[in-house]
Amino acid sequence: MFLLKQMINKYNNIEVFLLETKCLFFKDYLLKYETIFKAGGIVKFFIKPDNIEKIVRLIKYLRKNNLGFKIIGFTSNVIFLEEVTYSIIISTKLLKDIEIERDIIKVSAGYSLQEFVRVAILNKSKGFEGLEGIPASIAGAVFMNAGAYGNSISDNLVSVDCIDINNNIISLTNKECEFSYRNSIFKSGKYIILQATFQFNKGTLNSIEKKVEIFHIARHSYQDFVYPNLGSMISIVGDIYYYILRNNKVYLLRYWTLKFFYKNPLVKFIKRKKPDNVVFNKLLTKYLKKEKGIILQNRLSTKNSNILINDGTAKIESLIDYMFLMHDLMNSKFHIENEIITEPIYKINEGFEQEYQKIITKLSNYHNENSINHNS
Repeated sequence: MFLLKQMINKYNNIEVFLLETKCLFFKDYLLKYETIFKAGGIVKFFIKPDNIEKIVRLIKYLRKNNLGFKIIGFTSNVIFLEEVTYSIIISTKLLKDIEIERDIIKVSAGYSLQEFVRVAILNKSKGFEGLEGIPASIAGAVFMNAGAYGNSISDNLVSVDCIDINNNIISLTNKECEFSYRNSIFKSGKYIILQATFQFNKGTLNSIEKKVEIFHIARHSYQDFVYPNLGSMISIVGDIYYYILRNNKVYLLRYWTLKFFYKNPLVKFIKRKKPDNVVFNKLLTKYLKKEKGIILQNRLSTKNSNILINDGTAKIESLIDYMFLMHDLMNSKFHIENEIITEPIYKINEGFEQEYQKIITKLSNYHNENSINHNS
């Protein structure tokens, strides 16, 4: 009873703090339609600071009072559970300051990466073209070292201002951010990104325009734009169908046969306005059923089986099962890009406790595997 009363007092106090600091917040807020994946339960406090000073004060307050929180941006890589009531979620969407001085640009954590690419184009800056169309915030892109078509967010990054675990505001150089493929030091959880500074390198506007147009068309050819999705689930370089089927001679032969008939230059030209991988999805589904005894509970994206779509019919836990299944079918070689948000928790819906523990176990096993692979 004492612990419950203590918890209630903490949440009452945070509301007072938010009102005093004039920080925008919502109570008992439904996350579902706030997220790109259109999934998620209730959060007790959904907080949207509109400047860096406010978010710094907020983080210091929450840490001092031992209140767990999760910071999100555009949610382009995260999955919230619908049967969980979260406690405190902080959105960076209102942190949108941008400052340009000659060839140096400083941009706040919540600024849109897509808009940032447009700013780069206006300044005739090369090296950002491949980032066009990635639905992320600047902080989210830096966090995972987002990239495509030969460009990564870290390529032209000078430094990142952030809060460390001791609440100090520090600046990390590009090298100190420890960038690698879809990875950075920020995944350690020791730092919270506030803003990033980039170098603009002059290019030829005509060349920049052509690249952006080519990449835009290419992205539409393989990304699903009908249903809510988070892009590629698995960070695989190459064809996911081939990688899954390559050790089964019968299905590999069927794969190459389909490839010959459906991916030759003529067919690709005919279907250029509406490309799909439906026949490969059917082959994969048949392989899973006949060879693995697995019947999928979710619908596959017509664009690619590596895209997790939310068509409103499958439960979130089924979609998560599919994501881990795809990861396991590739011998756990590639890492999962989508993040499942399991904390901070206010409460778990009755009857979901067992399913929640299963998800926690899968995540724990996955992170342990990653740790072993990384150390070896």
